[in-house]
Amino acid sequence: MRTAQEIINLFEVKIEPCSISPRGYYTGKPLEKGGTSIQGKAAHGVRWLFGKGYIESTDKVLDYGAGKYGRNGLYLREQGCQVFCYDPFNGKSNADGWNGVSTTPPKTRFDIAFTSFVLNVVPLKVEKDIIREVSSLSKKSFHITRNTDIFDSVKKALLRRDKLVGEFFTKNFATGFEKDAYENNTLDDETIMEFCLYGVQISKGFQRIPCLDMKLLRSTSGFKIYQG
Repeated sequence: MRTAQEIINLFEVKIEPCSISPRGYYTGKPLEKGGTSIQGKAAHGVRWLFGKGYIESTDKVLDYGAGKYGRNGLYLREQGCQVFCYDPFNGKSNADGWNGVSTTPPKTRFDIAFTSFVLNVVPLKVEKDIIREVSSLSKKSFHITRNTDIFDSVKKALLRRDKLVGEFFTKNFATGFEKDAYENNTLDDETIMEFCLYGVQISKGFQRIPCLDMKLLRSTSGFKIYQG
């Protein structure tokens, strides 16, 4: 039986995601499972941006990809910001983005625009399109993405033979050698990290670790914040 420290070491990330070059990126259609819209408090990254003065109460703000519940927009409105919440998939066609979450894109420019846990649920090509659009709609932009917590959950899933993650790995990503390593529980951390950069399918939907060519403001295991 493994000791507690051995279990911790088993799941400890020893590789900086953006320090490796993935062999490619998933280009198929992500299978959304509806698990990316979250209720509750605003994301820590959004609270951090406001607390550090990157977003101010006098700003007109665009929450791009706000999710079904618009939790970040609600928080920023409570701080005095004018916020338009936009989400083409999870909003409502009859909603006014200044109050609810609209499926109709805004017709104005903003002081600040941001995405929160959006870029990590789309393939690379869509990521680039979103970044361009967000930049075109604002004077200053920020992107909050998931980080190495994706690696942690994917590694655990591969080790326990999760059917969804394992099939996606073997059918879309793995070489013959890596398929054997998966079957033998001998996959190395760098291969798993490269898989997370490529894009993975998990129970809540498609996920990946983005590495943006932007200024990195903050990095934790759970999230990164980039300034566009």
